[in-house]
Amino acid sequence: MGRHVILNANLIPGGAIGSPWRRAPEPASYFVGIEHYLDVARTAERGLLDAVFLADSPDIQAKDWTAPSRLLEPFIAHSVLAAHTSRIGLIVTATTSYNDPYTLARSFAALSAVSGGRAGWNFVVTGGDNAARNYSLDQALPKPERYARAAEFLDVVTALWDSVPAEALTGDKSTGHYLDTALVRPIEHVGQYFRVAGPLKAPPLTHGRPLLIQAGASTHGVALGAETADAVYSAHVDPSAAVARRTELRRHAAAAGRDPDSVKLLPGLIIVLADTETAAERREQDLIDLIPDDVQLTNLADRLGISPDDLDLNAPFPWDKIPDENTDAGSRGQRAVLLDNVAARATDTRGAARLLAAGSVHAKVVGAPEQVADLIADWFSTGACDGFNLMLDELPGGLELFVDHVVPLLQRKGIFRTEYETTTLRGHYGL
Repeated sequence: MGRHVILNANLIPGGAIGSPWRRAPEPASYFVGIEHYLDVARTAERGLLDAVFLADSPDIQAKDWTAPSRLLEPFIAHSVLAAHTSRIGLIVTATTSYNDPYTLARSFAALSAVSGGRAGWNFVVTGGDNAARNYSLDQALPKPERYARAAEFLDVVTALWDSVPAEALTGDKSTGHYLDTALVRPIEHVGQYFRVAGPLKAPPLTHGRPLLIQAGASTHGVALGAETADAVYSAHVDPSAAVARRTELRRHAAAAGRDPDSVKLLPGLIIVLADTETAAERREQDLIDLIPDDVQLTNLADRLGISPDDLDLNAPFPWDKIPDENTDAGSRGQRAVLLDNVAARATDTRGAARLLAAGSVHAKVVGAPEQVADLIADWFSTGACDGFNLMLDELPGGLELFVDHVVPLLQRKGIFRTEYETTTLRGHYGL
């Protein structure tokens, strides 16, 4: 088949809407253990999805106290998933702010080797002083420095990956030479932030480089993604905004000398699925109702980048307390989308908290399988995106419904595979 829609399953422990872990039959501990990850990955692979995406952060955040969090270290978790799956891509989030490029390059090369080329790196630039204090620093670097470090970090990692080309592994039993030393070369990188000699001690990347994915809506992030990434995650609630972002991304990529088609835009998509739209709406409200008021308030304050003391769920929305868009507090892109949604609905603080709980910073569809399939097809066919990062309301149950009832509809529309045609994540993405 021709070009198909890219679909990643976002592994949010328990699910994306409300507190689904509270009504699940499994014990609470299940949602932070490897069996939950395996159930999601196996279901995603059964549905022929492109990848399982695992977000991560280097510090405990507000939501981590009140719902299952991604407590497993991503490389270890995805190494287990690699051993129990055969085709699904495995996307690891790792920050450029608090890692070492040589170590990270080696880890991704190893994950690529053990998974047969199914590894992807969602590179993030971490702000916030709480994370910095876990790495012997008092505060995070200013945003321009964080992105300058990230750009150099990526240069080092990709150079290290290229330092041991696939053809270097000769394994010549007649001569006893295993690696061709003429092809294995140091990188001798000396920059503002790093000095790395190389070459990389890792298996040659016989399946090509791990996929590079970027998330971040700041000016710095958009530029870095267009210049370096194979795919970009984004937050949009309507297709027109996604079209504008995809057009901007492709323009930046072309200006950087890249093929615009080589950069894929993948917005997040919240899905609440049931037999009918009415049943799906009831399912969504039931899930949101499971979130205690104090948790809703804490989550909203964290997303807005303000103190919970500045919020009252029974009061008007505190527009005067919202930090400037250039602040380091919170996610700039997701905060902006939430604020636009709050303004459009003219809602109060409680309404804003429920909007956040319902996933209002992303595109969302609440309805029957046909409605979900139609939205995906409409965004894809009109050029709003190349695919989606799927955020199911409940996991693994919501993903099972998607695989069983939505995937067949997408296949009938001719925009999704009926079998895996490639074995690598790059191949799945058509790169």
